[in-house]
Amino acid sequence: MTTPTQTLAERITAFLDGIPSPHWPAPADSCLNDSWWGFTEPPPIPANRQTRLVQLYRSTLDAAIALPEAPYKVLLYANTMVDEPTHALAAAETYAHDRGWCVVGRFVDATTDTQPWTREEWPKVLRQLRGGFAQGVVTDGRSAVSTADEPYEQTLRWLSDHFSFIAHARPAPLASAVAR
Repeated sequence: MTTPTQTLAERITAFLDGIPSPHWPAPADSCLNDSWWGFTEPPPIPANRQTRLVQLYRSTLDAAIALPEAPYKVLLYANTMVDEPTHALAAAETYAHDRGWCVVGRFVDATTDTQPWTREEWPKVLRQLRGGFAQGVVTDGRSAVSTADEPYEQTLRWLSDHFSFIAHARPAPLASAVAR
């Protein structure tokens, strides 16, 4: 239920959180068996926003790379104002090569803007993914996309909708759900 004090993003998030999503069958399941469609209620929504974002990140990655037919084509992306981008790109490239993925492009933004779609290079990454030139993007960490939760969640949902994924070479530790 929405309240008048919620922002548009909060109302959209609440709406999207209420939509159940099907769990696709594992490859060993028979295509003739429709029992996997029979869920009775949507999965529980974690109360902690950070936990929900981590679960969304993992489910997007797991769904996109579940059945590798060939080495995945990935893009490397770095967003940095503090460090030289070579460190972030090197970490992302090592992560990709360790998994047998083929790097097909490198993109770097130098900004502190938390809105990824206002940057110069990030939209190019999304166009490459949307066009099918790559299946995913590898970053040094979540902060390359956004340190703010709402833009990060919107990015994860966009990637999921476009059958793409994002992987972080150095994922940030999950914040504690218990206030201290």
